[in-house]
Amino acid sequence: MKELEFDELPDFGPGRDLTHGHAARVLVVDDDESDRYLTIWNLGKAWPVGGDLTAECAADGAEALERMRHHRYTLVVLDWNMPEKDGLSVLQAMRDEGWDIPVVVVSGQRREAIANHLQTMAVTYVNKNELNPFRFRNAITASMQLQEQEHEVAAGLNT
Repeated sequence: MKELEFDELPDFGPGRDLTHGHAARVLVVDDDESDRYLTIWNLGKAWPVGGDLTAECAADGAEALERMRHHRYTLVVLDWNMPEKDGLSVLQAMRDEGWDIPVVVVSGQRREAIANHLQTMAVTYVNKNELNPFRFRNAITASMQLQEQEHEVAAGLNT
């Protein structure tokens, strides 16, 4: 897989400086602390974009949405099964707010059980039990490409 440079990152919307001066900011959302740490470790090994990477955490969907209201993220890594606001609720809120940030769902939930939601929301998926840097890197890159395609389609409809 080709390593992306900062100037090759897709444009995810007007006024969105997703690299924050060449430091990518990623939000890891999971209610399990050990899973958050494992995800961050894999993220550091898998990150397909050169430059600095800052990972921030949210322990639930409500906290994640609050953080997204105040900060811009290059990527969101989202658990599916969480108390109160689950992954689907977070994705729906993100799309309702117009936040078209690339998302990778990292969950123990079987992909087949949530495949329609993943496709509808244009996000990628990695099973927690199969999480490794190679799979994570592919999912991150695919998520960024999906968002770029979504923008191209939207731009075509607006012209």
